[in-house]
Amino acid sequence: MRAVLVVLLTLAACGDDIRGNISINATDAPAEWKPALTELVKLTDYSGLSLDTDNGDFKINLVVDPTIPLEGYRIDANGTDGYAVAVNDLLGAQYGVSAALENLGFRFRHPYDTYAPRQPADQGATLGVVHKPETRERGMQLHTLHPIEGYFAFWEPSPGNTSDAHRIIDWLVKNRGNYLHWVALDDIMKDADHHAKWKVFTRELIDYAHMRGIRVGQNIQLFGSSNLQLAFDLSDKEDEPIADSIAARLPLITDGLPWDEIHLSFGEFFGEAPQVVVDGINEFARQAKLLAPQAELHGYIHVGATQRVDYMGENLIYYFLLKFADPTVIPDVHTVMYYNLFDDAGGAYQHDMFDEHRQYLIDRICTDKSNVYTPESGYWVAFDNSVPTYLPLYVYSRWRDIDGLAKAGADCGGKRLDNHLLFSTGWEWGFWLHDWANLRDVYEHPAQPHDLIAEAYAPDIGAKAAAVIGELMDEQKYALMDHRLAGYISSRDVIIDAGRKLDPPIISQPDRIQFDAIANGSADVDTFANGVLADLKVHADTVALLEKKLLAIGVPDSRWGREIRDGFKVDRLRAQFMYALYAATVASARGGNPDADYKRAQELIAEAQRVVTSRHGDLHDTHRRRLLDSPNDDPNVLPNKTYYQYGYLYHADFLCYWHRELTQVGNILGKTTDAPAGCLFGADRPEK
Repeated sequence: MRAVLVVLLTLAACGDDIRGNISINATDAPAEWKPALTELVKLTDYSGLSLDTDNGDFKINLVVDPTIPLEGYRIDANGTDGYAVAVNDLLGAQYGVSAALENLGFRFRHPYDTYAPRQPADQGATLGVVHKPETRERGMQLHTLHPIEGYFAFWEPSPGNTSDAHRIIDWLVKNRGNYLHWVALDDIMKDADHHAKWKVFTRELIDYAHMRGIRVGQNIQLFGSSNLQLAFDLSDKEDEPIADSIAARLPLITDGLPWDEIHLSFGEFFGEAPQVVVDGINEFARQAKLLAPQAELHGYIHVGATQRVDYMGENLIYYFLLKFADPTVIPDVHTVMYYNLFDDAGGAYQHDMFDEHRQYLIDRICTDKSNVYTPESGYWVAFDNSVPTYLPLYVYSRWRDIDGLAKAGADCGGKRLDNHLLFSTGWEWGFWLHDWANLRDVYEHPAQPHDLIAEAYAPDIGAKAAAVIGELMDEQKYALMDHRLAGYISSRDVIIDAGRKLDPPIISQPDRIQFDAIANGSADVDTFANGVLADLKVHADTVALLEKKLLAIGVPDSRWGREIRDGFKVDRLRAQFMYALYAATVASARGGNPDADYKRAQELIAEAQRVVTSRHGDLHDTHRRRLLDSPNDDPNVLPNKTYYQYGYLYHADFLCYWHRELTQVGNILGKTTDAPAGCLFGADRPEK
């Protein structure tokens, strides 16, 4: 049958270079499914796809089968020209149709950029298998406190942004998700007219998501005292009773907006007294149940190893105070960056392991209490895509979490994680892969993370190239996590450095030995040279070999292929650059000549700029330079409502962090007297 399908579709796509037509037949499905299926077809970037027509060279027939589990599907052969997709509900129907399209070579990789094959052909997928979700709720938080794609789509009212939000919801559906929430900002409490426009805009997004079968939620913050960004918070006046403050502000979020969930956050680094926290959560819960009785309530358990309190006879991390509050507020257990619950945490937020978070979550799984895990697929500030780096390592860590939690649940009677909520911060530089893979992973967990990478790239990139991406993932796990090189491949801005000098220090991302510590002798030069510096050299050389291997195999000259090539290249350049800077600093500290290494760093940054300029001219985002620019540099760029007046790729666009590091070493070596860039407020770009 497959051979016949290939021939039919190939013939249909040849001759006049017309793609094969694909029709979806849903005439026997419930009428209420039709709007969602219509949207699925409309938002698939393929002109030959239609619903309930008879002009398909290839046909996908929906069959209602009550034996199929909810949100499940089964794909069978249907004669010689199509598939029969058996489903039992609206989401299952959309998942099944999407899977059938994937069997023909489609990939729904980026919300704004579908991979559609030129000649759809059966990919040899196994038919007759019932697919069903292994995790009940599978979704993501768009971290709209950051100037990412999701911020524009879900927070700034406009027809264009509404359209983008619909595409993101559609992409979530096609990748087997069923829940989405985003973070509220405080601008809506400052202007009644603006709030009214936001409310109309947001209600349309909620209604659209519900029409597609997607539950939606909003994240808000409790205390302004720990609100380091511009989040919508419920209490920031010390002289106002918290009940009065919540009563004044919470209706701005709840009135007329039928959220399915409301998530409460507690900021980071700073907090209130334990009893104030518990009382505040309880008061939020009391009022939320009156204002939004349909909404499930959640609270965030953030990280911070040294932010501990004593309460009710326990010494615990501040955020675990949630467990003493109203038990109907479900804990969302968080981890950060590409770290996970089971491996070394590298010193992130001063954690060597996230073992307390792991045990708390496993205990809830094993005692059948509501449980949510919310890790990250991108961190942004000075750490990953803002540097920039390409990090399939995220695929490993998110897979590792699901694998470890599944095994822990099996050990306590076959229990499973109930809810997985991915914290997402941007999709360029291949970061869409992290979200794509995780959504698939929590629907059906594969044997290895490499399987997810292979599936993501299967139609066009090829198995050999996908395998090399998997090798890069393994190398990043070995070097950045196991050998703790993360702090050297990521970077630092002026605030991160300032926080490190406080007493006690504020540390977010993994720390590293600074250049000046080597220069002034406060760090042992020989120990550093024989340890970190040697490991950096090995990592740089290994990534260089993997890049050569990838180039020898070859990838298509498409946006997807170029993104992979640029990713490998920028990873190799970043490792070589950091090695050269530290090698120059070590040579100087030992009384040697640092000039060759310093010159090499200058050459590497110039090469990296060419790579970044090329990549940023070839983004998946279709809105020109909104992710790259700042109103501080260009009066044509409009301000946004976040704390950061620039797109999330702004500092990556001109390699601000690299130049900051080059200048720091240049100061030590006497090559320059320039002040290092702060790389924080969006005013560091050199004149164009």
